[in-house]
Amino acid sequence: MHLELGGHPIHTRALSVTLARRPQGGLTASAELVDLRKRGFTPVGSELQGAGIIHQMGLDALVEGRVLRRVAVRQPVVAFEASAATGGESCRDVAAGVAELAGLEVETAAGRLRPSMGGAAGCSHLLVLAQFLLATLAGRDDDAASDAVHGRVLRRDLIIDGSERADGRLGIALQLGDLVSRPAPADEPPAARLTAHAEWRVVLVLDGWPATIAAIEGATRRRTPHTFADAAWENLDQVLTPLTGASLGRGGAQALAQALGGHPPLRDALLQLAPALIQCRASFPDKWLNAAMRPGHDGLIGMADSCYMWRRGGALEQMRVSRSK
Repeated sequence: MHLELGGHPIHTRALSVTLARRPQGGLTASAELVDLRKRGFTPVGSELQGAGIIHQMGLDALVEGRVLRRVAVRQPVVAFEASAATGGESCRDVAAGVAELAGLEVETAAGRLRPSMGGAAGCSHLLVLAQFLLATLAGRDDDAASDAVHGRVLRRDLIIDGSERADGRLGIALQLGDLVSRPAPADEPPAARLTAHAEWRVVLVLDGWPATIAAIEGATRRRTPHTFADAAWENLDQVLTPLTGASLGRGGAQALAQALGGHPPLRDALLQLAPALIQCRASFPDKWLNAAMRPGHDGLIGMADSCYMWRRGGALEQMRVSRSK
């Protein structure tokens, strides 16, 4: 399936998970999230955020059986560094909450994510990254052989691209890929390590905010060393068309999960759509920026208690309230 998105590129969110076997047993799991703003700038909170990488988050976990033995956070790029404008607060202040997942089974940890990492106590970006990581761990093949060179069992990547269409609506291209490795001698070419590459591609047109799905189509294919050149795409319209007209606002995640329950990778990918749209909205459309640059305008404001930095009574809210007086 060839994706034809069109429009003006505004944002890309990329998530990836790599699972690898350890020589001493268990798995290492490494997850990454990058938000790449592709145009303009955004006045938000205490900052003027430019284009380029605006968020870069990572999670590293040690997994034994179904249990998370250790979970650590990396946050190379955050929205708000500690400064006088933030009262010394930073997005990194909540990283310790991730450690609460250690000792839990994967499925149990998934149910604990929002209390541990969501809302006013956490970081929305780490939350969605952890959701993606745990969904990948839950669906893994425990009997899969590992790459003899790197120990890798699975590499999963999800890329979500947003663009402003000529008709004023938001276009989204979503691509999910699962790359499965197999043992091969170190001196073999990289292709010798391929077990399978599964892909899901979806293109959407969204209306308004909260966004409604105006159009959606997609396809999937699975390639192996023996079918690589001529593996056919399988149309997903029977699965996706019923989502037309669905809202991605409150309650949308539950509706998506129910509709796609029989297609776990596709479900997990589309559940990442709404969080990515929040980032797209910061640069779509440009006319909101014209209003935000007027004297007295607060710029982009996070929903109250949507994360630690935007919690009620926090430094950013206090700053906004003081400006309005």
